Amino acid sequence: MNRLQTFLKVAQYGSFKQVAEREFISQRAISKQITQLEVELGVTLFWRGKNKITLTPQGHLFLSSAQDIVNHYVSALTDLQQFNDTQHTLRVGYFSAFEQPLLQQPLFTLLKEVPDLSLTVTEGSNEHLTQSVRNGNLDLALSISYGKSAVETTSELVSQSLFESTMVMGVSTLNPLSQKAELLPEDLTERPILYYSPESSTFLLESFLASMSFLHDYDQIQRVSSAEQMHLLVALNQAFAFYPSGLMADNHQSADGQVRYLPMAGDVSQAYQIVALHNPGNANPMLKRLLAIMSSKKDA
Repeated sequence: MNRLQTFLKVAQYGSFKQVAEREFISQRAISKQITQLEVELGVTLFWRGKNKITLTPQGHLFLSSAQDIVNHYVSALTDLQQFNDTQHTLRVGYFSAFEQPLLQQPLFTLLKEVPDLSLTVTEGSNEHLTQSVRNGNLDLALSISYGKSAVETTSELVSQSLFESTMVMGVSTLNPLSQKAELLPEDLTERPILYYSPESSTFLLESFLASMSFLHDYDQIQRVSSAEQMHLLVALNQAFAFYPSGLMADNHQSADGQVRYLPMAGDVSQAYQIVALHNPGNANPMLKRLLAIMSSKKDA
């Protein structure tokens, strides 16, 4: 980790000497760390000039990855320190921005009850979150049952339903289809159909394919890595997209009025459930309290 941090500082200042002065160590020690990192990676990261150190193409390519690694390390270290400083801890995951209302209010209520709670909230793919709950890295994760179950029937994880509704299709108001009351399967053949997942997810792809069995061109369903990108492409009439009815401020159109949300016609089932996954062997009292709060919110 020290080598990566040194690499980032040299990339920032463009000088072994400046970094050495700031770190109160010798210039030779800085140079040695960079050389060791280059040997470990098998590439040259810097061109050593007489008065200037510059990144090589490989160095530029490695720069963002090194920053991500250091950021993740610092974040994990902070979580560990908070974990040691309090007896009340909770680690929760979710898979898209649409679940925010289902997660935010129960966690807000819990934090009012337990002000010293050390809380970690992570976003990830369904597969990643499920595995993290299974191996104990997360206490609870939100997932979706849509076309297929969130977990296999043989799974040791417990699935608690939090919300039920139907998926709708986002259509740009630039598209004449937006004037229809509902969409037919044949209406969806002219553009890609998008879904949002922060990580590559075969689970969501399989879910959407299972719920849209009339689709035969699997390449038509495409993943985007942010909700903002998905909305942009739909609003500009470049694609259609799946949206979870009931989890949006307005279930008929977007706040900017550029996208309409339309149901599918006929017997095409678009029902979905948002579920909370947890391991029944997890004895964390904060998990049990959060599940109780979530259950009361659903019943209210």
